[in-house]
Amino acid sequence: MPEDRRVRKTQNAIKQALIQLLNEKDLDKITISDITQNADINRGTFYLHYEDKYMLLNKMENEYIEYLSNTLNTKDKFYVGMDAKAFARIFTEEKLKKVVLHIDANFEFYKTIFSLERRSQLETKLSQVIYQNMKKHIATKDTIDGIPLDYFHSYVSGATISFIKYWVKDNRRIDPYTLIDSLVKIIFNGPLRLMAKEQYNVRE
Repeated sequence: MPEDRRVRKTQNAIKQALIQLLNEKDLDKITISDITQNADINRGTFYLHYEDKYMLLNKMENEYIEYLSNTLNTKDKFYVGMDAKAFARIFTEEKLKKVVLHIDANFEFYKTIFSLERRSQLETKLSQVIYQNMKKHIATKDTIDGIPLDYFHSYVSGATISFIKYWVKDNRRIDPYTLIDSLVKIIFNGPLRLMAKEQYNVRE
């Protein structure tokens, strides 16, 4: 146990060092010496844990993605036969709320990674998690209400990730609970219906 704690402490120091450096310079310009100096370790210790800075970033992303994947992979049998409003409420509590609060709790990481111009694969990995979750819960395996799954996924994942990314990078960002309510409203009602209701008083 003491050894495990030391390993975790060292790895956390290395990760924090990289995040700090990514806020100062491009990944390609960061050296292993930069990381070890910031983490207060020697080069040998770094290489005991990570092959290089790119593998370090990749493993960091995978850790967060694994958490989010596990959050979305909770059992969904209780959704069957449920009315739409109850479904939206439970889905929000059981999945969406957990995802947003996780991002908020690890805000520095997500803001830094979403601000990278290249090298990060976080958005692609997030999109894959959404795709796998969709595919797991549809009966036909290739359509949702007649819409090809790839097209449906492209719209939903693109819009959701863009929404979250904008929130993370916004200097005047709203609180996470307001964000959750806003995202659920858009997802559940659809942007066209909301616009019609707001601008043209179109009735349900």
